[in-house]
Amino acid sequence: MNKLKAVFFCLSFVCALFSFTNTVFADDVDDLLDKCEIAPNPKPSVMVYDYELSPETLMPGDVGVLTITLKNMQDKPIKRKISITTSYPNVNTETYYTMDAYIKEAYVVERDFKIYNRYVSAGVIGPNEKVDLAFKIKAPLEEGVYMLKFTADIEDMKGKSSKGIHYFIPITISGTVNILPLEVSQNEVRLEVTNEGLSDVDSVYVAVSNATGVEAQPEKAYIGKIKSGESTIVIFNVIKAEEEGTSANTFFKAVYKNGVNRHESNPVCVRMPCSSEEEKEKGKEESLLEERSENSFKALTATTTPIPTSSNSSLTPAVFAFAGLFVLGVPYLFLSKRKGRGKGEGKDEGGDKE
Repeated sequence: MNKLKAVFFCLSFVCALFSFTNTVFADDVDDLLDKCEIAPNPKPSVMVYDYELSPETLMPGDVGVLTITLKNMQDKPIKRKISITTSYPNVNTETYYTMDAYIKEAYVVERDFKIYNRYVSAGVIGPNEKVDLAFKIKAPLEEGVYMLKFTADIEDMKGKSSKGIHYFIPITISGTVNILPLEVSQNEVRLEVTNEGLSDVDSVYVAVSNATGVEAQPEKAYIGKIKSGESTIVIFNVIKAEEEGTSANTFFKAVYKNGVNRHESNPVCVRMPCSSEEEKEKGKEESLLEERSENSFKALTATTTPIPTSSNSSLTPAVFAFAGLFVLGVPYLFLSKRKGRGKGEGKDEGGDKE
C-alpha cells in the first residue's frame, strides 16, 4: 500500500507541474517579456535599397517609370530565450520573432511631377528580402533638377507601426536633338544631327518637312540610335525645279524617341545655291538694271541742270533779266510822257480861241 501511495503522489506532482507549464505557454509573449524585464520586441527595419528611372534622363513632358527597391535589413528571424522565476521551479522557453515587415502604404508625393499610381497593402517583406515598387510619372515642361519625395508606412506582423520611410530622389529634366547644315551645294546637302541630352535616343531619322522649288531624295534618312553627346551626318540629294524665278528652300527636321516618348526637333531651313548658268543670267539682269538706272539718272539730271553761263561774263541770269526789263521799260516811260504833254497843249489852244 505504501508503494501505491508513493506512485500516486509522484503522478499527481507531475500532472500539477505540466498544468502550470501549459498555463505559462498560453500567456501572451508580451506578458512574458514584461515579467522577465527584458528589452522590447524587436521590429523590422525597411529602407530604400535602390531606385532606377527609365529612361535614365527625362526630357520636358516625358513619361517615365521610377522603380524603387525596398529591403528588409533584418537578415534573419530572431529567437530569444525566456526564463521565468516563480515559487515553483523555474520555467525556461524560447520566443521566435519572424521580423517580417508589412508595407501598409507607399507613394510618391505629387508636386512638380504628375504621379499616376500609389500602393496600399503592398505586401510583406521577409528578413533580407527585397521588393520593387514601380511608379509611373510625368515630367514638367521646364528643364532642371527636381527632388521627388518617396514615403512608405511600415508595420510589423502584429499591426504595430515600425519606422517609416521618407526618401528624396533627384530627377534631371534635360536634353534635345539639334540639326546643323554642314555643306550645301547644287546637288547635295550634308546635315549634322547632334544629341545634346544626357541619355541615349533611339529611332532617330531626319525627314524633309517642306520643300519649295526643289526635290530632295530620300524623303527620310534613318539613323537609329545616337548616344549622349554624339553626332552623326546624313546626306540628301537635291534636284532644283526647272521653272525660272522659283526660290529653292528646303526644311529638315529630326524625329527621335526617348523611351516611349516621341519628339521632333525644330525645323531647319536650307537655301539652295544657284547654278553657274543661273548666276550668269542673274548677272546679266543685274547689269541691265544698272544701265537702266544710270540712263534714267542722266535724263533726270539733264532736265534739272541750270543754264550754263559764259566763262568771260560775270553777270548772272538774274542780272540779264533785270537789264532787259530796264531797256524795255525806259522807252515805254518816255513815250507815255510825250503823249501826256501833247494832250495838254491841245486843251490850251482851244481855250484861247474862245
